[in-house]
Order: sequence, then C-alpha cells, then structure tokens
Amino acid sequence: MNRIGINLWNWSNDPSEDYIKWITRVADMGFGAVELPMLNLDSVCWETVGEYARSRKLEITMCASLPAGRDISSFKEEERENARNYLLRCCRIGGVLGATVLAGPIYSGGGKRHALSREQKEREWDYAVCGLREIALEAEANGLKLGIEPINRYRTSIVNTVDQGLKMAADIGIGNVGLLYDTYQANIEEADMADALRRVTEQGKLAHFHACENNREAPGRGHIDWESMIAILKRYGYEGHCTMELFCQGGLDASWQSADDRDEEARQGLKCLTSYMKETVL
Repeated sequence: MNRIGINLWNWSNDPSEDYIKWITRVADMGFGAVELPMLNLDSVCWETVGEYARSRKLEITMCASLPAGRDISSFKEEERENARNYLLRCCRIGGVLGATVLAGPIYSGGGKRHALSREQKEREWDYAVCGLREIALEAEANGLKLGIEPINRYRTSIVNTVDQGLKMAADIGIGNVGLLYDTYQANIEEADMADALRRVTEQGKLAHFHACENNREAPGRGHIDWESMIAILKRYGYEGHCTMELFCQGGLDASWQSADDRDEEARQGLKCLTSYMKETVL
C-alpha cells in the first residue's frame, strides 16, 4: 500500500517553527509520510529533522514556497535569481533530509496571473524551462524527483492542466521531472479528472499525488471519486505517497469554515484513504 502522508500546513501556517512537534503528531497518528513546507530555510537544523523523521519511520516530501519576488519564469532577472537560489537550496536540503520529492508550482511565483502576447508567453515559458533544467539536475544529484504542479486559474496563468504540465516536463527533458497531481486543483481545471490522472500515470510521469477534496477538506468530506483515483494509481503502479495537503485557518486555500479540530481532520482523511487503498480493486 502507498504511504499516506500529510502536509504540516494542516496544523500551522509556519510549521518550521517546530518541525519536531508536528512530525511527532504525524507519526503518532499513524501516517507513513510527512510533507514539509519549505519556508524559513535558515532557521532549521535539517540534519536533526531528517534523523528524527527517520527514527519515527516517516518518509519526507518537500513543498516549495514561492511568494512574490521568487519566480523562475519572471521577466525580472532578480526574481529569477531569487527562485533559482531558493530551489537549489531546497534540493540540497532534500539530500540532507533524505527526502524523495520537491514539488509545487515551481515554474512560477506569487500567484502570477496575467494576459501576455504569444511572444511574451513563449519567453516566460522558456525562462521556466531553462531555469528548471538546472534545478532538476541538482535535484537528481540529491536523490530527488521534481513534481511540477498544475494549479488553478485563480493562482497562475502558466500551468493549469495536466497536459500543460506534461509539456513542461517534456521540454525540460530530464528524467526525474514529473508532475504533482493535486485532486483539488484538478477538480477545477480538468474536464475529466480520472482521465487526466490516467494520462500522467501511464506515461510514468507521476512524481507525487496530493489527495484532498474539492473543498480542500480531508478525503471523505467532498465529492472526489476516490475509488477511481486509487484504482488508477494501482493500475499503473504508482509507488509514491498519497499526501493530504490541508490548510488550517489563514492558510492558502483554507475554507472560512475550516474545521477547528485539525487532528480530527487529519484522522478523517487517513481513515478514508486507508479504506480505499485496502478495498479498491482494479
């Protein structure tokens, strides 16, 4: 069975203040993996975090944080360099942690949405592709896959769909680059969620999988067809994590009605995904 993980944003908007506390919570609940938001890179002893996670039998993935001013596809050289330096550091930290994946909308930054001419769009795309080639090589040297995440139209105008993500991965042209398929994002942008997931997995390009509901709550509290999702992962031999990316109040996609009991939200999702993993047949 795939390891089920959870992003620490479920409990805190800045979990880097006490990774050990939250990793302990994740392990005690019975998860098999933990996802670290890569926020304050200078304030953490990464060797200690990696050693502790391993001692609790947890595998690690990393979620990139790309606010305004940190954008590898920007027309501004300073913003591209900020993103380059940040992503290279994340790759090196991933090697220290023994992480498996660095994922997110790594092609962009700051919720960038704009209408461009064809020439400008090609220039923006080329900046992303060329920049991420260097990041992919550093990731490979540190034992990591890169997961390009298509995200919804309200947060980017660059990569919204699986097909766009697959094109970017192909243009980068390095074997450790794949996609992060996020069910919340796909529910907004894909005409057929299951078919989009099938296209990624049958090409062997699924680097990471985020499992969350259409309303960004835990699996089992919305209308995502988990049986179909899990069946596709099994059919095409996906061996990575199924990680819940949930948010507490004030988080990126958090509902104003987000549950106050974040432990219960985590338990609900773990129970739901475990059940589908065990019961779904091809």
